[in-house]
Amino acid sequence: MSTRTPDPRRALPGSPAAARALLGRAKGALRRDLPFPWSPPTWPTSVPAPRDRPALGAAYETDWARRYPVRLVRAVLLDNVLRPAVHLLAAPEVRGGELLALLDPPVVFVANHASHLDTPVLLSLLPPRLRHHTVVAAAADHFFDRRWKAHLWAGLLSAVPVERHRVNRRSAEVALGLIEDGWNLFIYPEGGRTPDGWPQPHRGGAAYLAVRSGRPVVPLHLRGTDRMLPRGADRLRRGRVTVTVGQPLHPEPGEDARA
Repeated sequence: MSTRTPDPRRALPGSPAAARALLGRAKGALRRDLPFPWSPPTWPTSVPAPRDRPALGAAYETDWARRYPVRLVRAVLLDNVLRPAVHLLAAPEVRGGELLALLDPPVVFVANHASHLDTPVLLSLLPPRLRHHTVVAAAADHFFDRRWKAHLWAGLLSAVPVERHRVNRRSAEVALGLIEDGWNLFIYPEGGRTPDGWPQPHRGGAAYLAVRSGRPVVPLHLRGTDRMLPRGADRLRRGRVTVTVGQPLHPEPGEDARA
């Protein structure tokens, strides 16, 4: 004959825990019997229930990062932390910098991509009127795959997620809407960092946005960031970076973006 030790987690009859459990069951039964809106609504069986929209990746909403309080904090960090750090570590030399002062925004900035250091360098070199009104197209699968990363890059660099491995209409429409609202856009037409230093084939996103918006493309070329922070490296080294600014390229009326 065996004896069982009473489970302390079970509510004994007449105990306060048993009374709470009974009250909970009664509330649940009462809610099921009450009509809407006192009970949860039902979904008709003839209509497919919508799936929950993912909050990360290309679907991550970045509107909050362009509100004034966040923009103010970002401007303080860019001007007083990022810019001095870039000039201390990279000592960037700008060729054709006078072209930036003549730009009539919004514009689409395009640049070669060799290092995660490229975006901080480019943002630090823009005049304030451009720097504080620029968004950065960032890979949705890399910078927006986790919630903390999405919050960090959207808030710090005003990054917006874009799909780089397939055509995503939402990403294109969000970017186009931002340009039409007066925001400049940074985009890397190679779709990612070069693995060997040689330019990779360009994708059509920047050309599509320029043709659709009628705004010019401003080409930029960076040299030296791959030696400071090459792909796969986890250590930043000091060096010298040269940034060359090209003449704005204006889309012709009726021009094919693929061409």
